[in-house]
Amino acid sequence: MDLSFLSDVQRKAVTTVDGPVLVLAGAGSGKTSVLTNRVAYLIKEKQVDSYAILAITFTNKAAKEMKDRIAALLEFDTSRMMISTFHSMCAKFLRWDAEKIGYSNGFTIYDTDDSISVIKKVAQNAGLNPAQFSPRYLLHIISTVKNSSGRMPVQECLKDISEDFSDQLCQIYDAYIRRLANENAMDFDDLLINMLKLLNTDKQAREYYTNRFRYVLVDEYQDTNSIQYELVKIFSEKYKNLFVVGDDDQSIYGWRGADIQNILNFERDFPGATVIKLEQNYRSHQKILDAANAVIQGATDRKDKTLWSTVREGNRPKVYIAQNEYAEGEYIAKEITTLVKEDEKAYSDIAVLYRTHTQSRVLEEKLRAYGIPYKIFGDTSFYARSEIKYMIAYMTLLENKSSDTALLRVINTPRRGIGAVSIVKLTEFAAKEGISLYEAAERAGEFLPDGKPKFGAFLETMEKIQAATEGKSVGETAEAVFFHSGYRDMLLLEDDISTETKVENVEEFISSAFAYDKDAEEPTLEGFLSTVSLITDMDTVSEEGGVSLMTLHSSKGLEFDTVFIAGMEENLFPSRRSVAEGRIDEERRLCYVGITRAKKLLYMTGCVNRNLYSGSSINRPSQFLEDIPKELLENITGSLSGKIEARSSFVKEIQFKPQIGFANKIHTDPDIFRAGMTVKHTKFGKGKIQSIAGEGDQKVALVAFADTERKLFLSFAPLIVLD
Repeated sequence: MDLSFLSDVQRKAVTTVDGPVLVLAGAGSGKTSVLTNRVAYLIKEKQVDSYAILAITFTNKAAKEMKDRIAALLEFDTSRMMISTFHSMCAKFLRWDAEKIGYSNGFTIYDTDDSISVIKKVAQNAGLNPAQFSPRYLLHIISTVKNSSGRMPVQECLKDISEDFSDQLCQIYDAYIRRLANENAMDFDDLLINMLKLLNTDKQAREYYTNRFRYVLVDEYQDTNSIQYELVKIFSEKYKNLFVVGDDDQSIYGWRGADIQNILNFERDFPGATVIKLEQNYRSHQKILDAANAVIQGATDRKDKTLWSTVREGNRPKVYIAQNEYAEGEYIAKEITTLVKEDEKAYSDIAVLYRTHTQSRVLEEKLRAYGIPYKIFGDTSFYARSEIKYMIAYMTLLENKSSDTALLRVINTPRRGIGAVSIVKLTEFAAKEGISLYEAAERAGEFLPDGKPKFGAFLETMEKIQAATEGKSVGETAEAVFFHSGYRDMLLLEDDISTETKVENVEEFISSAFAYDKDAEEPTLEGFLSTVSLITDMDTVSEEGGVSLMTLHSSKGLEFDTVFIAGMEENLFPSRRSVAEGRIDEERRLCYVGITRAKKLLYMTGCVNRNLYSGSSINRPSQFLEDIPKELLENITGSLSGKIEARSSFVKEIQFKPQIGFANKIHTDPDIFRAGMTVKHTKFGKGKIQSIAGEGDQKVALVAFADTERKLFLSFAPLIVLD
């Protein structure tokens, strides 16, 4: 088999077939080629039966691509070979032996929607208020507990999650487990857990699999969790021929259970292991790699390796620090236009990466303004997100009560007990009378016996919003809608894992409304809604051939000729929460991933003054920029309205007077508040903090105002510290 096209170190990884092998595959180092050629080498040169090879990857797409490449290399039928994801592999094996662990072999696999449906029923039977825990969050809790089994008792794990509700959560957990068992069903977590259970409890099954698989290969090993690690260890325990490929420097999924210690401790867990480093990068030129190496060197716990390239020449990464996020977006849009027109770059060769979903709003607006086609990768366009559509619908009703579409979107959000039958009767009455649905709701007593109280809550809400927004600016109107509609409280009470992102998105929408007030010649609600409607016209969004917009997490595994990383600022990247929770290394690895997506051009941008979540922050440039020696970067920052003083490194400390206005006064950092402080709320006025409970972003303050006492989430409450 001709392996001359591989480098010496790649060839060593392919041909070292005996014993445990760890391949530390740096970004762009050709790991897929190594994996596929190793399988081909085992079959063609070592005469290994394909049935005795187990190759595991993390996505069905990657598994299919691996099969296709191996088949092309060998002109060989790969159907007898097990090339699969962890979940698909376990599902297939359990079909043979499920009866040994109490299931029939025809068990059903529940997807996420199925699991949520079951949880809704068991939570209702348990008497748990849905306002306390959403079904999706309960599923997240159950998954966490399942994957902690064996290390921590269920009751103890649930107490760590919520001591106040641990008994109810335990009841729901037990009921959910029983329900799935009664229905002969497994969810995604069960597939892994039950496979491990089978191997640990049935000697015959364990012997079968350990005898069958002489060679076990695992891709993206840094992304394995504790149960996947145990499965891999068992499958390879007889022959010891375990081959894993991964990169600890690209371990960015700790938040969803990946355990970086699996790859860091490989030599300890598998004595006698051969470690092979793939450090030559075939994607980027050396100047980009120098920046990536400088950032990742700051990680406290990693395998030592340094990326290098034979391509020595290229542009230094460019750094641009703008005055605010609008100027940052403007610069990116202008630069993309120049690259396409003057340098003949294709839009599809360019990607804009960012840390949080909320950043896409300004970027989308600027790209549209310049007529730049784009596509949102792995996410929904900002204005197409459900939480933004709810806000727009409420504001549309303020301007136009004849908008039946807007009314139907929000009439039961938050839930007001208005069911589908009532909506049908409302619609029929409106059609019969030739009036809008809003007018029909006002006359609900004419077509429903309990119509007046049923629709009364919605009408009262709209009246409150109308009163609160009379004479207010568009920004203040958006803020009032969020508070008085009850939508904000609904999101906060959901306690869903997606709640934080949704609230942040709405706060970003409110910021856009305040920005409109500032920039429009004659700001009106009608004008703002017209602007939003034009922005949400998806005609300018390209499904193919456009600039790719995506989060840094979504960019892993991809590559582009030109990459912009936006938002290189402290508190944003690295995020404030990650710093507070001691997860700075994972943020650093995320930055490394972003940098190494670029093949030829890399831009790292940020701004001094960024409005996030209806609050403005003045941030220093990201510490990751500070880690890169100044001679490795090109500073293209233009003149800023402020004083720039050189610091000891390339990064500058930028100082200027903050603008005076609503957004600049509100604090969203819960740690700055103390009991006894005097504060001002944009709605309730002046008050005094009586007490504070909870930790981190879950801190809740009891505040005594002149006419009321309120419990407020400090992460989201619009509070101004007065003393």
